[in-house]
Amino acid sequence: MSLTYFVLGGACLLIAVAIAVGLVTKWARAEVEHLIPVLILGVPGAVLTFRAPLFRVSFGPTGLRYSGLLSARSYAWADVREVRVAVLKGRVYSSDVPELVLVSGGTDPLYMMAGHSSGGTNRRVRRLVAELEAARAAAS
Repeated sequence: MSLTYFVLGGACLLIAVAIAVGLVTKWARAEVEHLIPVLILGVPGAVLTFRAPLFRVSFGPTGLRYSGLLSARSYAWADVREVRVAVLKGRVYSSDVPELVLVSGGTDPLYMMAGHSSGGTNRRVRRLVAELEAARAAAS
């Protein structure tokens, strides 16, 4: 999934750079509102391009660490009641998302690890959830 975000971010960043180069070559006629598309495409493009390679879930006998788009979180296995697959329904496709059910009663979906599908189930996400649940069960 991080490859998709990386490619999408790279495309946005490339378009923003192309627009900026076009503005620089004709800067005498450029106005401030011409920079808006550069900012709208460039900032998210840069964030996605440089952050996407860091998306991951790492886990071991003590707990797990999740690195998402703008944040990273860590949980000890004692804080996690179960790991399950949450299905986010959409109009065109659905997404399978690994979700941590916490002992405190809350949930924490790991959105950057989502797998998109059109009607079926995403085997990669189901395999990740099975591995996480096995590690959690082995730790308790």
